[in-house]
Order: sequence, then C-alpha cells, then structure tokens
Amino acid sequence: MELDGDPAGDGPRPRYARYALTMPFGRYTVFGEGGKPVGTEEFRCAPGPMGWRYFSQVEATDPSPHLETLDFAVDADWRIARMRIATGEHDILLEPCSDGATLTGYRDNEPIEIPYGPVVHLDYFTPATNAITARRLTGTSEIDVVYLEPVTLDPTRVRQRYELIGDERIATPVGTFAASRWRFTALDSGWTADLWLAGDIVVRYEGLFELTWLDPGASGPRPVG
Repeated sequence: MELDGDPAGDGPRPRYARYALTMPFGRYTVFGEGGKPVGTEEFRCAPGPMGWRYFSQVEATDPSPHLETLDFAVDADWRIARMRIATGEHDILLEPCSDGATLTGYRDNEPIEIPYGPVVHLDYFTPATNAITARRLTGTSEIDVVYLEPVTLDPTRVRQRYELIGDERIATPVGTFAASRWRFTALDSGWTADLWLAGDIVVRYEGLFELTWLDPGASGPRPVG
C-alpha cells in the first residue's frame, strides 16, 4: 500500500485517502501477549446502499509474519450480509442463506456450511466485528457467536457477553471522542476488556487495539473538545 504524509496521528497515512474523502480511514496498532505490538490494521469503512462496509489490510508478526485482507458487509440492521477473510495460508468467503439458519460459502476453495441463525453473531480478531455486534445490540446481552480462529479461520461456536456501561469521553492517541463504553467478556474463558465505540468505529480497545491515526472523512467520528 502506498503511503502519504500524516497530518494527524502517528506515522504515514494511506495515500488512497485522497481519492475518497468522504470515507473514514484509520490505523490500529495490534497488540499480542503481554501488550507487545505485533502488527497494524489499516482500514476504511462507510455506510452504503446495503448498510455498512469495512475493509482492512493487516500486517502481523503473530503467530508468524503474514498479511491479511478483511472485508465485511452488513445490512441496515447490522447483520452480516457477506464477509471475506484472506490470511495468506487460508481464506474464507461466507454469507447467510435465505433463512439465515446457516452461513454458506468457501474455505480454502472447498464448500463450507456453518450452523448460524438470525440471533447469532460473527466474530474475528478485528475491531470491526466488535463494532458490528455493538451496533446490532440495543443493550447488555449474552449472545451466541460463530468465532473464526485467527489465521486458520476454523469456525467454533462460543458465548460472549456485551455489557453497555454508558456514554463517556475517552482519550486516544488521535484525540478525545464521545463514545459508548462496552465491556466485552468471552464467557468460555472469562477474558474481558472494555472497548469504546464512537459512531461506527472502535476508537479504543483495552489491551488489543490502539487507534493511532484517523481521517474521519464526512461520515466518521471527530474528536471533541
């Protein structure tokens, strides 16, 4: 990806930002065990005729150096309409069937069918799926989730809890945002962390992702104060 000078935040910014000034662009630092930086995720997202779409490119060193491409599209109710992930070693393309009971598509060019349902959510190691779930929920909920394992993309069924703490201002490296604070808990393991959602973008995620650059375009959140 070509890079350009960065007027705000740390480091260079994606050069393609100049071609779509209405679309939010940003970058997360990705953290691994012990809070050590293990990569970056550069993203762009925007509402569209179907609902909302998020596209990102990930460069990571964990578990080994690799590149990922993530593409999520949701409908007006924030339900997954189509998603694709490519991690170099594996790739997956999924969309719900007409009754929403299964996710169908291809994993590594082989047909795949995953039990799903109209109240089930989808998760992967990216702030995008947390944003999608939080926007879909109306408040604190325990949910069934199809979780795709990082890199391998193996699907598993898990339980998660999203607790809506409330609205507050949160400081980030790119400014202070008015955001909704959620507490995420993986019920199978008990792992928990807080995240803050401003508009459609996770602007802070404790221990996993740090927003280090953001061009909000016309539709993204802007720092306050």
